[in-house]
Amino acid sequence: MRIPKSLIPAAALITAIGLVATHGVSSAANPGITPPVAENPSFAPGSTMQKIQDRGHLRIGTRYDHPGLSAGNLRGQQEGFEIDLGEYIAGKLGLRADQIQYVEASSANREQFLAQDKVDLVMATYSITDKRKKVVSFAGPYAAISLDMVALRGNPAGIQDPQTPRGTRVCSTTGGQVSATIREEFPQTDLIEFDVSSKCIDALKNGTVDALATHGPIGAGYVSKDTEELEMVGRPFYQDNWAIGISKGDTGFCQWLGRTLQQASDDGSYSRAWDASLGRYSKQPMILPEPQQCS
Repeated sequence: MRIPKSLIPAAALITAIGLVATHGVSSAANPGITPPVAENPSFAPGSTMQKIQDRGHLRIGTRYDHPGLSAGNLRGQQEGFEIDLGEYIAGKLGLRADQIQYVEASSANREQFLAQDKVDLVMATYSITDKRKKVVSFAGPYAAISLDMVALRGNPAGIQDPQTPRGTRVCSTTGGQVSATIREEFPQTDLIEFDVSSKCIDALKNGTVDALATHGPIGAGYVSKDTEELEMVGRPFYQDNWAIGISKGDTGFCQWLGRTLQQASDDGSYSRAWDASLGRYSKQPMILPEPQQCS
């Protein structure tokens, strides 16, 4: 359901309020955080946590092309808000950052990777939906965000929402919640899809499309990397929640992840991770949302 801007919480409006005016801000490498590693943590025999600990590495499905959230740096390392949270989770399992195996996940293959046991969890801007909850369990959410759009600097097309002005060519990712939302809420939109958001950015710059529709923090990450050509439209049009995807029915792992996220919030690691990444371009903090029941 489309949500009026007045009903979107402050944390979800970060891109509209603080990240739109990023012209002239340099984009240094994300310093990240260094979470502590628990010494010999104990878990119930047979639990997913125990299995990961025995294996000696944590497999995380994540994006490779979302600056500030999860993307590769010049040193060939993954960095960003989601990466820092993943390292915090690994630390609670007694694993170091170098004991994390990252697997590139897209909107089209996240459920498959979990079903095929290619990853232990997915942290890849994974929106909670009723359809997905039929095949995946979600821990969290860890972020409440809104949908927004990226346009060329100055918004020469005068974009207000995905179908205004009429004929606006909007790009999004195949199989993602943003595309599904646009089809349902803005059926007149000329929607063009690619497998990854970075291809939409390329299409925007070469004139193939007029805007990228995406979650606000994703768009803000791209804008922060290229303030000379890009800007946020700054008109949030839908509220969403990102959570950690895990195998369906693994309630024990889900509950443990929920407690771990709360610990990250309580000890300040959650805020530091945000401040070290996309928080550098925002005047408002990111606040951990209320947890949803594991199912």
